Amino acid sequence: MWSATFGAPSWGDLSLEDRWSRESAFKHLLGKTLHRQRVEGEKHSLSKICEVDVVPPFPRILCVSRRYLRKNKYVDITGEYHIDLIQDFGGAPIILPRTTRTIQQLCEHLPMDGLVIAEGNDLSDDILLKYGCNIPERLTGEAAQKFASDTEMDVSKDELEFALMRFALAAGVPILSICRGSQLLNCMRGGTLIGDIESQTSSTIKHMRDSSEPDYDSFRHPIKVEPNTPLAEWFADSLGKHGDPNMLMVNSYHHQASKDLGWSLVPMAHSPDGIIEAFYDPRYDPKAGQFVVGLQFHPERMQSDYPGCVRCYQSFLEACSAYKASRDTHGWWSKTV
Repeated sequence: MWSATFGAPSWGDLSLEDRWSRESAFKHLLGKTLHRQRVEGEKHSLSKICEVDVVPPFPRILCVSRRYLRKNKYVDITGEYHIDLIQDFGGAPIILPRTTRTIQQLCEHLPMDGLVIAEGNDLSDDILLKYGCNIPERLTGEAAQKFASDTEMDVSKDELEFALMRFALAAGVPILSICRGSQLLNCMRGGTLIGDIESQTSSTIKHMRDSSEPDYDSFRHPIKVEPNTPLAEWFADSLGKHGDPNMLMVNSYHHQASKDLGWSLVPMAHSPDGIIEAFYDPRYDPKAGQFVVGLQFHPERMQSDYPGCVRCYQSFLEACSAYKASRDTHGWWSKTV
């Protein structure tokens, strides 16, 4: 605990008045900390410390954790690539546990200025039905076992992410959705899904790499980027690197994909087999806080391939900062998407 380790007061040690005053709580904490430093022989001047500029509040970016079985027990995890990139461009990642009761406590995690929905299991039938979404054809038997870690449903995560996505879309919160997240976004907008690319299409590209395969992270397949889209803007200095002026080579970790795009979603890239690899809402304007993007590939896992992988997050955080500024001025419902 803070009080035991650093000599600072715990929240419960503060008076009722101090609990309602962040400034008082901060002064209380700062005073105790300075006292400890003096006792330890460290000479610090309060006036010197106060010369440091106060850092303005960061845009709050909500990310839902994923359940993972480790040492025969479940733990909640969140990819650090996402967290690092959010922090690199001035955001404060807020990690939400994917447990059942979290949805009852969502207000405690608000406000949010951005939403990242990334990897996870296949979307469950119950949640798709609840939101009136198309249910894709499911794998069964041995075929389902082939993708057991993905075809296993996580209803709690579905409930939480659908609720957050619905709120974000209603309030105009910037959204970056990746892999499963892009499929969820498409469903929320009334789009449809391909249940399994290998068995339900004529594709010859292997879009799913098992984590046990040696080329799990290194495998790439081509996609064709549509001009005059955010994707083309982010990767402008890399297009043509592989011969084709519109080609990128991206990673593959999915056996499902978006089929028909939903309301106000426009494709940004396709793989040669016709699978949609990226899409966005054309009202995209990061400077105005408008950003709704779906990527089937994982830019955070291929940052060394192209500078554009980082620019994606940079544009997202630009939109989150602009959204926060608007929210601080006008409130939650200043605009809707």
